[in-house]
Amino acid sequence: MSWRDCRQRTFPATAAAVREASDSPDFRMNLSEYMVTLERPLGIRFALSLEGKVFVHSLKKGGNAERAKTIMVGDTLKKASDASGGGFNVIQDLSDAEQMLKDDGVSQSMVLERPFSPYPIQQLHLNSDYPNLFNRGKVPFATWNGTVLASNLQASGRQINSGFAIFCPKFLNHQGWMLLLSQGRNDGSGYEVKNNTEIVSICSEENSGDIGWCHGSFPLEEYVKALERSKGELYYNHSLGMQYSKITEQIYVGSCIQSESDVQKLSNMGITAVLNFQSKSEHSNWGIDSQAINESCCNLNILMVNYPIRVVDSLELRKKLPFSVGLLLRLLRKSHRIFVTCTTGFDTAPACVIAYLHWIQDTALSAAHTFVTGLHSCRPDRSAIVWATWDLIAMAENGKSDGSPTHVVNFMWSNGCREGEEVFLVGSFTGNWKEPIKMVHKRGPIYEAKVRLRHGKYKYKFIVGPQWRHSTSLPTERDERGIVNNVIRIGDVASVRPSPRELHIKDPTVVMVLERQLTEDERFFLAFAARRIALAVCPLKLAPK
Repeated sequence: MSWRDCRQRTFPATAAAVREASDSPDFRMNLSEYMVTLERPLGIRFALSLEGKVFVHSLKKGGNAERAKTIMVGDTLKKASDASGGGFNVIQDLSDAEQMLKDDGVSQSMVLERPFSPYPIQQLHLNSDYPNLFNRGKVPFATWNGTVLASNLQASGRQINSGFAIFCPKFLNHQGWMLLLSQGRNDGSGYEVKNNTEIVSICSEENSGDIGWCHGSFPLEEYVKALERSKGELYYNHSLGMQYSKITEQIYVGSCIQSESDVQKLSNMGITAVLNFQSKSEHSNWGIDSQAINESCCNLNILMVNYPIRVVDSLELRKKLPFSVGLLLRLLRKSHRIFVTCTTGFDTAPACVIAYLHWIQDTALSAAHTFVTGLHSCRPDRSAIVWATWDLIAMAENGKSDGSPTHVVNFMWSNGCREGEEVFLVGSFTGNWKEPIKMVHKRGPIYEAKVRLRHGKYKYKFIVGPQWRHSTSLPTERDERGIVNNVIRIGDVASVRPSPRELHIKDPTVVMVLERQLTEDERFFLAFAARRIALAVCPLKLAPK
């Protein structure tokens, strides 16, 4: 047998060549992938999993990989530079990793993929005897199908049907050792072969039994506890394809459309419109051909509405959520069955549906949130929905500031005071300047006071000892008598088309939003404002009028 290079594609590996090819679609890495270059010896032990992946099993204590603090146990090896340093080879099975470790060279470049969820390292400790468990008491695996051989054992010629017998699964490819597992025989020691371990075999450049291998620079007990804490977390796995859930008869919510086949699937479900919050950069990052998807939607009479909202940007979601709900309402009134989507399906899309139920259908926010999250696994930004709710109500109230509080404001005086003096907060919200609030000394020159206020504009000052003073580090305004006061605008007013300037926080004062049950007047104002935004959407162009 001879080593046969069965890799499908070779990529330039030198630093200059990699930079030159970084714009090539063939070499472009996913967001979950990274490239690292290590000096030899690498100090990595690789393993082959039952899923057919070659992954990092353990790191040598004090080795180059551990010192680099980049590679983690569980990372999948995707590509490796060849011995000449002129290209990258795709890693298809464990024999490819073995060949990489045997190659000569001062350094080694690798492309690895970080798993979407934490790797269960504790299983590696439990299965430290896996080579013996896997093969103990087994009879040879006989076959006349040479295609189940690992790449380093496949003949360089075309004849691949010679018979052979094999004892160790490391010499099989994925198809071969899955055939081995499918026999379902018991190994005689009480272990069921297909259930005793997740590892088929391992390899490393180190053969000495005295080498100390570790699964990371942390105690195993702490890692297991961290895994338990992360069970409720959501991890987006793009390789699973488009994921979706039915919320109502007319509304579906889910992750991004990846291909024309996804569009066909939506058409078969009766979807007639797509409300998409992905940006062009997200399409590019995930390798999505948006033009092909749009053409497929057009061919299947599916209306595609794109309204990009930046991922994990609470302020942008807050500002754009009213218009998003307006788009959804317009589509529903045109009798569409709508697929509401963002990249992961975890945040923007479900937030839009929850806001629609809360604002338009008059469902309590807690009930709408429970309803949607119960049908679809997601983690929408609830505080952004609350912020946008008060922005809509403020728009309808048109400057009125009487009513129950909507926000918590943390006022801060940072200029200190003399020994024995106290600092008070006074303003238009403290009984019309007549009821000062004593501030609490936090540290050094810092004094703070948390006050619950309704959205609106307020003027205030600080009383330091006998003097009324304003803070020069906070926004100020001069009144009609020429007196300078600090001023704060709590909340904001919703708008159809928020300007870029509005997407940035203007006041350094820390403000927290309050989520509470709405009054009858607030519910009326909310429904009125949400529909007013929807009426500003052109029904033909689905854009601001």
